Amino acid sequence: PLVADPAPGRLEADLRRLGFEWDPALELWARRTLEPEAALASSAPSVQPERLQLLGPAVPRRLLGPVLFFDLETTGLQRGSATVPFLYGWARPVPGGLEVEQWLLPELGGELPLVQAALRRLRGAGLLVTYNGAGFDLPLLRTRAVMTGLQAAWPGTPHLDLLPLVRRLFRHRMTSCTLRRAEEVLMGRRRDHDLPGSEAPERYRRFLRDKACSGLEPVLEHNRLDLVSLARLLESLEQHLDRDRPGPEDWYSLGRYAEFRGNLARADVMYRGAVEESPAPLDRAAALRRARMLRRQGAEAEARLAWRAVWERWRDPEAAEALCVDLEHQLGDLPAALEMAQEALRSAPVGWDRRFAKRIWRLQARLGLPGAGPASGGERAAVDPDRPWAAWLPGGASYEAWLTLRRRTRPSGLRPQVARTPSGPELGRG
Repeated sequence: PLVADPAPGRLEADLRRLGFEWDPALELWARRTLEPEAALASSAPSVQPERLQLLGPAVPRRLLGPVLFFDLETTGLQRGSATVPFLYGWARPVPGGLEVEQWLLPELGGELPLVQAALRRLRGAGLLVTYNGAGFDLPLLRTRAVMTGLQAAWPGTPHLDLLPLVRRLFRHRMTSCTLRRAEEVLMGRRRDHDLPGSEAPERYRRFLRDKACSGLEPVLEHNRLDLVSLARLLESLEQHLDRDRPGPEDWYSLGRYAEFRGNLARADVMYRGAVEESPAPLDRAAALRRARMLRRQGAEAEARLAWRAVWERWRDPEAAEALCVDLEHQLGDLPAALEMAQEALRSAPVGWDRRFAKRIWRLQARLGLPGAGPASGGERAAVDPDRPWAAWLPGGASYEAWLTLRRRTRPSGLRPQVARTPSGPELGRG
């Protein structure tokens, strides 16, 4: 068994040349290195709870153990029972740097001690930090615990997965949100000679076949760099979320994140900054988010001003509809609501034009204005209760015919009646 005879002959020598030592307490091969603070190219990541809480609600107010960074290298990229972690990577901030620890599985049949040690390590941690750990690493470790027959309860360690946070904050300028890409875009660091993670399974298969450790060196280095990148990324995200004046492209995403966390005052500041400094379409998106946020808060006067600003700058149909609702239901100014709807109809895109047409018909009916009902004179047109606008909208006896004229298309089976003169106001002009 692996525990009684850790590694025979040449394999043991190769493992020791790679820096591994047999740990009798853990019953596994472990390699431990220290990354000095100078090599991190930044200060050591802050592990103070008040700083970490900027990164997500999963971070507890009080840490009951160390902050651990965790990353697995596996025999495949799936989470099924056939995928086995062969390298467990751990790192934790220590005075002067980052302590990195790696556990290797020399034989596929001997993973039980590694899984047991991993669960113990998780139970002793105050916070676990991963990159896609919620989607891959932890579900896979849970599967291996089941496959090896462990009956222990799953640790309830607080878990901070940085991948969803990176996506939320930077997806607008990152087509790919891999850890390596985040390292390049957010921290300006490139791994020119790093082994792609997708090649790690094949390297391990060669190791199992040949019992030669030399092919594992790039895998070990890739895993070490991932752990160091996690620590750097943690620090970078803390600094980013604490900025008062971010770059032009980041105001909007910081506003959304602040709103998500319930910090509405900061969200308002970020959205205002985006409206003033961000390029299109982020400026418009931020203005709309701010107006919606104010409306949900019940700040009617401020929301009204925000919607008006959006309408005047971008002629946005959502802003026009919000103003119509406000004028009709909050201020009770039906003529102004009708005028707003008519103005919005002139520039409304397909889909929104239907909504404004319905609103105009209803407002005219409430005001008792001509054109709100069926055509007068001669035979009175039948009014479909589901489409009451059919009798007065320009273009014919149906709303669809009016839409056909507006879009300048002619759907099959529909003949626009352009010769009829409507009795109501000519809303299709302009």
